[in-house]
Amino acid sequence: MEVRVVRLGHVGLTVRDIDRTIDFYSTYLGMRLTEKFEYPEEKIGHGVAVAAGAFLRCDVTHHEMSIFRMRRDILAADAPDAPRYGFGLHHIAFELNTPEDLKGLFKKMRDGGVEIVNSRKGGPGNQPRFYARDPDGNLLEFYWGIDKIGWEGASRAYDPIEEIDLLNFDFEAYVDRRERDAAEARKGIRSGLNT
Repeated sequence: MEVRVVRLGHVGLTVRDIDRTIDFYSTYLGMRLTEKFEYPEEKIGHGVAVAAGAFLRCDVTHHEMSIFRMRRDILAADAPDAPRYGFGLHHIAFELNTPEDLKGLFKKMRDGGVEIVNSRKGGPGNQPRFYARDPDGNLLEFYWGIDKIGWEGASRAYDPIEEIDLLNFDFEAYVDRRERDAAEARKGIRSGLNT
């Protein structure tokens, strides 16, 4: 029997200022603080390198994000922010319920002075989305309407990746076109089953 994970559990980040990071993720994303934790001096578990942690949640799961402050003797005070390009964490993605929620978050972050990187559609998953950076420079993706994989296990064709003006993007036309494309794909699958 093959062992597989059931879902992505949580993301852990090291940050300069735990309270500043809690404020960012709660103010802009509505995440809630479950608890903060100071690691014991005897350096066990994460505490070998970590001095403190905070655990944030989206729902009733204890945490979907762990935020850590490193021990001062492990990490130099002048350590660089998250690299713009390089190995390691690339981005963290968050799904929103509606196009209105996506646009509302975009406006809230933009108006709050958060660095917005760009907005796009197309490519694998084909979801309308925008990218921004958290206080430590980590790249964040916010999206709505990612494609779902059907019973046949194949992804459908998607548009090339292109930048969009998210606030003026025609979500209704986007959904209509996607539904038409899906109906055509189903016809092809059904006709293949009948031959």
